[in-house]
Amino acid sequence: MNGGENVNRDMVSYYRDRAPEYDRSAYDRWPERQPDLQESARILQEAFAGKSVLEIAAGPGYWTQRIAQTARSITATDVNQSMLDEAQKKRYPEGKVMFKKADLYDLGDLPRHDGLFGGFIFSHILKRDLAKFIDTINSYVVPGGMVALMDNNLTTASDGVDEQGNLLRIRTLEDGSKHQIIKNYPTEQELRILLSNRASKIDFKNLKHFWILMYQTQGR
Repeated sequence: MNGGENVNRDMVSYYRDRAPEYDRSAYDRWPERQPDLQESARILQEAFAGKSVLEIAAGPGYWTQRIAQTARSITATDVNQSMLDEAQKKRYPEGKVMFKKADLYDLGDLPRHDGLFGGFIFSHILKRDLAKFIDTINSYVVPGGMVALMDNNLTTASDGVDEQGNLLRIRTLEDGSKHQIIKNYPTEQELRILLSNRASKIDFKNLKHFWILMYQTQGR
């Protein structure tokens, strides 16, 4: 199997090419997931109501569109311009949403926000980088601010594992091209251990198909 670095590079190109079909393949084609998607939207809208929100790995704006209904403002970032191009085709409350092309580890001079959301990105982070990932996103949230991360529950077996223990999946796009990506499935206990010295008021919500982790950043 390819090492983690090679998989990471392939993952960026995979999502770049997947942008036009993302909503169809991730959300629309799964009727059994619709109740979870609706419940997740409700949870996130309640959590971010009235807040300025920074969204990482925003993709084509599915969650941006929903969080914007109650947030004061939302800055949606993604490393792939193709994803942002798709996101900007959606309709949002006027004046609430700003888009920025940026890597989640290099968000530039963005100010701290009241909250941060990352949907379906945690599972793609190399295990060795998880602490760095949490420390990075926390640095863009005000002390005591809200962070919400959402991802998939394990439903099928992986297609392999790399030398660092990251699970690998083979994904096929509509054009038939195949991509190898990282797709890890952390347990609630693993998430709580990771956050033990980095967060407070940790809340883990386990739905049928997804999990949502919410916590407050620590004061500085």
